Amino acid sequence: MKLDKILKSSDERYLPMALFDFNDLTKKLRLPSIIEKEAIGIYKKVHKKKITGRTTKIMISACIYAAIRNSPDVSRTLLEIERASNFKKKSIQTCYRRINRELELETGLPDPKQKLGKISNSLNLSPIKTELVKRTARKILDDAKKRAVMGGKNPNGFAAAAVYLACKIHKVSQTQREIANAADITELIVRQRKNELKKFII
Repeated sequence: MKLDKILKSSDERYLPMALFDFNDLTKKLRLPSIIEKEAIGIYKKVHKKKITGRTTKIMISACIYAAIRNSPDVSRTLLEIERASNFKKKSIQTCYRRINRELELETGLPDPKQKLGKISNSLNLSPIKTELVKRTARKILDDAKKRAVMGGKNPNGFAAAAVYLACKIHKVSQTQREIANAADITELIVRQRKNELKKFII
């Protein structure tokens, strides 16, 4: 992303060094440029409101997380951001919550269906099996959403459980541990969410 498209006034002289960090982290996370642009926009607002209390790099990580949370198409977990940034997810989340509160961002929990592609693609299935699993998992999640089962809970758990159940339906051999690893969650969460979703299997 070119600096001259972002730096529009002398008041933004603080940005150049931050932009390198934004670019580096978004590349590590393989995020599209639209997320980087959105995150930089949030960072500008943070700087304008003089929101402090964390290091610049943690603030950058939190702004990227905020941009992801605001996107209907892109999904990354806090754990993924922790690994890419080398900052504890608790610090990033604390900073994100402050940004969210101060700027009144309209963000919410991502749709679990956003997670299906990443989890399914990590299982090394054939293209046909991968598509079957995703389609069935999507149907399970749609039915669960209609009955307001998933409100306020971690979307990773529901996505992983739906993929596990879809694998069982299509006789694809995948353990709860393998799917938990693909989703960056524990087997216990997969098991708990699986029990909640089983009733939506037709």
